[in-house]
Amino acid sequence: MLSTTNIPVTNFSAIMPLLTDNGGLVAWLLPTHGLHSLEKLLPLQRAFRQCVEHVQAMDTLYEERPDHYGYSGKLDFSTFYKDLLSWTGQPFLSQLNQITMATSKGPSADKIMNDPAYERTRENMSEFGRAGKAASLVRDLFRDLTSFAKDAEIQSRLLTVLKRTLSADTVSKRGERTVTLGDQRQLKGFNFNARASLKSSLFVKCPVAIDRVTGQVTITIPSFVPKTMVSVATGTTHFRIVAGAGTVNFETEETTYDRGSTDEIAWDNLRIAASTIVLNLPPNSPDTILVALGIEYNQQLNGDSYPLKSVQRNATAIVAVNKP
Repeated sequence: MLSTTNIPVTNFSAIMPLLTDNGGLVAWLLPTHGLHSLEKLLPLQRAFRQCVEHVQAMDTLYEERPDHYGYSGKLDFSTFYKDLLSWTGQPFLSQLNQITMATSKGPSADKIMNDPAYERTRENMSEFGRAGKAASLVRDLFRDLTSFAKDAEIQSRLLTVLKRTLSADTVSKRGERTVTLGDQRQLKGFNFNARASLKSSLFVKCPVAIDRVTGQVTITIPSFVPKTMVSVATGTTHFRIVAGAGTVNFETEETTYDRGSTDEIAWDNLRIAASTIVLNLPPNSPDTILVALGIEYNQQLNGDSYPLKSVQRNATAIVAVNKP
């Protein structure tokens, strides 16, 4: 049987034998110039080949390379793979730890915040931050209405709308524009669940009346036939129309909120009577008033009601925006 200790290596930078199960020589692995970059990664180590009756150790014969090549870490050649017929004796890379490459660095934080060349960047960052805070405020305001009626991209979609709202500020200078002075009407019609819009779930128009003096918000639910005007989730026996209203100050980040709903309504062909949902907010509020409407599905079984957490049907949308 051949042994790598008997092989002269003075003429080669690296050499490795490929052996059969019986220890016969198949071929020599010689590094070429095209493998030079790989050769740099390989420190001096040993590879072990498991055979049926013995264990043969082979030196990989690769020398240690200095760090100035830009790499650090090591490769583990101690794992061999077995094909469908027998051991091939060919090692493969089983582990690559902490390989680092030299990368170009961008401008420092100090440069971005102080260099005159990055003035536009600072302006964009400032406005983006204000839009992000506004998106979080709206999302938190209607959190209880959207427990089962939201998608994973709700924050980014809200941010997009409020960035557009902020950009509509025609009073402030660039970098100083705010949601308060922007076109907040763009929030109307926003669906918290992109997979289920309110219009595709509830086909009834529900007028909203806002009295700023008293702070009262009234949503009118007209008479309708449930099976005709409501698209339900699988397994639904009953549903409920829910509503929420709140005041939002996008500068101080202060909010107030009230929530209401109809009683559970059976999903059948019997026409229901008209009703109203009344919500109460602080009177004479100087802040923006947002009103959201949604639909929740339930299944009644043996006298108990269970909410259906259908991401394809539960829907909530902003239906009114009132700015003083």
